[in-house]
Amino acid sequence: MLIAAGALLILLAWFVGPRRFVEGVLLTRASLDPVFTLTKLGGLDEMGVGAAVNLAVLVVAAGCVATRPRVSPGPALVLWLPLLVVCFVSTRFAPDPGAAVRLLMLLATHAAFCLLAVYMVRDLADLRRFLLLIVAGSIAPTLYAGLQLAMGWAMFEDGTRVFSSFPHPNIYAFYLMTILAVVLTLTAGPAFRLSPRLRRALVLYVPILLGLLLLTKTRSAWAGAGLILLTHGLLFDRRTLLYFLGLPVALLAVPELAERLADLQQGNTADAYEKLNSYAFRVLLWQGAMTWFWERPLFGWGLSSFGHYVAQFFPLPLDNDTIDSHSVYVQFLFETGVIGLAAYLWLYARIVAATLRLILHGERWAWMLLAMIAGYLSMAYSDNMLYYLVPTWYMWFVLGGACAVLRRRRAVRRRAPVLPLPA
Repeated sequence: MLIAAGALLILLAWFVGPRRFVEGVLLTRASLDPVFTLTKLGGLDEMGVGAAVNLAVLVVAAGCVATRPRVSPGPALVLWLPLLVVCFVSTRFAPDPGAAVRLLMLLATHAAFCLLAVYMVRDLADLRRFLLLIVAGSIAPTLYAGLQLAMGWAMFEDGTRVFSSFPHPNIYAFYLMTILAVVLTLTAGPAFRLSPRLRRALVLYVPILLGLLLLTKTRSAWAGAGLILLTHGLLFDRRTLLYFLGLPVALLAVPELAERLADLQQGNTADAYEKLNSYAFRVLLWQGAMTWFWERPLFGWGLSSFGHYVAQFFPLPLDNDTIDSHSVYVQFLFETGVIGLAAYLWLYARIVAATLRLILHGERWAWMLLAMIAGYLSMAYSDNMLYYLVPTWYMWFVLGGACAVLRRRRAVRRRAPVLPLPA
């Protein structure tokens, strides 16, 4: 089934063209997790049509490299190749080779979306079109989230937590943060040439995104969204800062939000799992992982090995004797060692440098991309961001598009004629 679905999607991409295929994925992927879940029939770690989409994305990206020699894949390869090589080598001594290969392929799809943006985005108008397409793709999840709230389908043990079309509220929260960054990037100055009606619609969409983000009860996403709002308010529109005044009102109107913050003030002892708050639980988990890290600090224990070994170093009982690391940095240290973490940090150091160069070329809206990157990296500290496919895909497509715009800016400057000095 996986091979057949992948073949059909690849055939579709060949028929409509890579650009239309990518546009279709950007427009629909955020709404499709419930459909893909129904296609998981067991085997291959319950892979379904979602895995076929991942395979098609990789094939389309490879096809662009093979058939478009005039466009260099260099901007994406410089970013991603060191990390992918380290992870590939790490699969060779992983305790579960199947899980390691699946994680490697997942990371490869992140790189593929960055690469596809390099090929698809030709100029600022192209980037504007794709950003608007990403925002349009968020409308269906937003409507479904409203339906969840209206029908009472978003109830968890700790109260209401909206999750829309995503498997967990945390993933939806990170997706909302990404969409918020995209919306505010579009409205950051006149660069994207929005019509007054479209700009007004995007501005009105912001409080809806923020309201849903609060109702996910994902604290790390709250902090990331706060940084994005602060950046936009200080650099582009001071009215954006007024949203911070609404936060106390929201906490008073919905006591569950205040309780979510108050949870961090209790449950900081490891007497029992039930008494630990979520952050204290993470700290205890990371401390146990670090005791093993020092046995293999250079290369780690193998890709996707954290869940395999966690029951041996974590002192508290776990469901199914496994749990993810809840920190990208701890995961890379444990699984790929210092070399893997260095490759991951290199990836973001390079994209931050490229974004700063874009700002130096006069594209002030790129400050919003820096805020988005900072928000993502802060969430990577305490969440399993490597496995959160949709928000990471969209973020890397936007960043790859920014790299494409930067490359065009450099090309234009190199072609600019040199005027002779007056006699």
